[in-house]
Amino acid sequence: MVRIIIRHISGSRATEVDVIPLGAHRELILGRAASAAVRFDPHADGSVGRHHARIGWTDEQPTHFVLSDLGSRNGTFVNGRRIIHPVVLEAGDRVQLGTHGPEVEVKWELTAAVPAR
Repeated sequence: MVRIIIRHISGSRATEVDVIPLGAHRELILGRAASAAVRFDPHADGSVGRHHARIGWTDEQPTHFVLSDLGSRNGTFVNGRRIIHPVVLEAGDRVQLGTHGPEVEVKWELTAAVPAR
């Protein structure tokens, strides 16, 4: 099993960590919407769109994670560079939502699957 780890570096959730096991879903939405997998505060993180960016992945070995901006007004940045097209993430990349918005570090890990009894 693979799980993605989002460490919040700045913004209203600074120092928090989201650990999300990858299941049947093919993507994680980052944004202010209640339906977003990685949610940001709608008041404190105003530069983040409701559905700001998406992290999708492949079933390839090793798994590839791709970050896409979802047409956000304030842009999505990877390691300080604004992205226009989807980019493949490397473990430890920093993603910022908006020019002065919150920043997160993205990592993932393989975990041993627990056998069914």
